[in-house]
Amino acid sequence: MKKKFWNERTKEILLGIAGILTYFLINIFMGDILRLFGFNTNNLSDKKIIIIDSVFGTFILMILILIFMKILKNNWKDYKTNWKSLLKRNFKYWFCALAIMFASNLAISLIFNRVTSTNEEGVRELFDVLPSLIIYRTILLAPFTEELVFRQSFRCMIKNKYLFIAIAGIVFGLMHVLTATTWVEFLYIIPYSAPGLFFAYMLYKEDNVLVPISYHLIHNTLALILMIIGKMITM
Repeated sequence: MKKKFWNERTKEILLGIAGILTYFLINIFMGDILRLFGFNTNNLSDKKIIIIDSVFGTFILMILILIFMKILKNNWKDYKTNWKSLLKRNFKYWFCALAIMFASNLAISLIFNRVTSTNEEGVRELFDVLPSLIIYRTILLAPFTEELVFRQSFRCMIKNKYLFIAIAGIVFGLMHVLTATTWVEFLYIIPYSAPGLFFAYMLYKEDNVLVPISYHLIHNTLALILMIIGKMITM
């Protein structure tokens, strides 16, 4: 007897595809959408770029929440009851990610005499322009959006443990070095992929996307606090 095409596995794969397409297509065609509404994308100030990116980012997240609503509801039931144990038993994986990030960043800095990545430099510059929105994007928007796209979407599509973790982690790291112009800058794929790999493992292990979202939020908050402290010290 032939299996029905529209089975649960097919629905799951389509959810993953929908999540990835939502994120990438809206970002790719954002300039065209703006031009349709009369915006001149060649003469936008940094402040306007941050505002527009934040609006589009919020819109993308709203669509992603609708796509994964059923999964998020089920995850929330589990998280609401067991959040302490879920976070406690995954702390060591986040700590491992931090250790790899620190070691690889230090190695790149010492060997190639670079202070930070191009992506990190961009965040610092934009923070000076509109700090409130950068805080929103870093602490809330990025953790929820990136985990739903780079972890949950890929998890829906890929069931093999090692293939899922590898792709979810490496693609996440790759997205942070797209503006790299030299192979040295591209090396930052290592520190950026590290949390992506461990966040993917958390999702595979717990089957609850709210766990990597929580640690991604904590991770970004800590990074932002350290960045602000660094800026205050150098003032």
